[in-house]
Amino acid sequence: ERERAAGGAAAAGRSRQRLRMSRPLAGGKRSLVKEDPWPPLNLVIMGAPGCGKGTLCRSIVEKFGVVHVSVGDVLRKRQHDGTDVGDQVAEYLRSGRLVPDELAIDIVVQELATEECKTRGWLLDNFPRTGDQAMSMIDLRIIPHKYIHIEVPDHVLMDRCLGRLTDPETGEIYHTKFNPPPDDPVITARLERREDDHEEAIKRRLELFHDNMDGVVDFIDDIRKEFDGQVPQEQLTSEVLAYIKPDAPLYAFESSRPAITTPEDVRAAFDAREELCEEPIEPEEGAEPPPEDAPPPPPAPLSVEGRG
Repeated sequence: ERERAAGGAAAAGRSRQRLRMSRPLAGGKRSLVKEDPWPPLNLVIMGAPGCGKGTLCRSIVEKFGVVHVSVGDVLRKRQHDGTDVGDQVAEYLRSGRLVPDELAIDIVVQELATEECKTRGWLLDNFPRTGDQAMSMIDLRIIPHKYIHIEVPDHVLMDRCLGRLTDPETGEIYHTKFNPPPDDPVITARLERREDDHEEAIKRRLELFHDNMDGVVDFIDDIRKEFDGQVPQEQLTSEVLAYIKPDAPLYAFESSRPAITTPEDVRAAFDAREELCEEPIEPEEGAEPPPEDAPPPPPAPLSVEGRG
């Protein structure tokens, strides 16, 4: 009798487990198909120097478990590796110039090819920086699900960069005025100031950032959302985290998930915007106007000028 009772309890437990796994479908039906996990998140965060990306990136990594991929961090490590490439990188960083597109793209491809990025997803920090880099992302099928753009006026960015201090052991970022470090001699002794955080280099970096962003935005405008980087950090973090992935149930079937942007979608959207922005061609003086039923002229071939 006890065995029958135990068997009945086990069966009831299995039944409850199946019910928990099921989820309502159209028409009130239920499915016993186990839910597929949400695919790893692929994100891009972009903003000028001093916009607060570092703090945001740590919150995003902690919340969603993605891998933080910062081309700038990789380059800053390479400048001290004693190689010819490292020496060239150091010179680019000291002057506030962008490294060649080929080097930046190569770093991204290597980082995203790791098993960790494939399984956990990734957060690309300030990449792509040029139109050519954006086009290469599409050609390489490196397509983010969402693009986070932090906007801060240049004069605020200058103040933030000039007073910025970084703890190399914890990654914590402080500021001499806005966010002073703790009164701990051990911490203050190891704080570092970036080599390119001086006024001349900052001005150059801001100019390059704005000059190159037009070519980038054209490619990712459909998945981009701007955030005001001057609001309190807690508010900014909350808004960005809510945008990345609002609290929602998982989807039971692949067909039920929202469509993920493909390279073809991004390029088609870019081509459509190019056609809308084309200025009408004025007829030459004395020339007869074209007939109303004449076909439109073919669009000019798409080209993105390289930007250093």
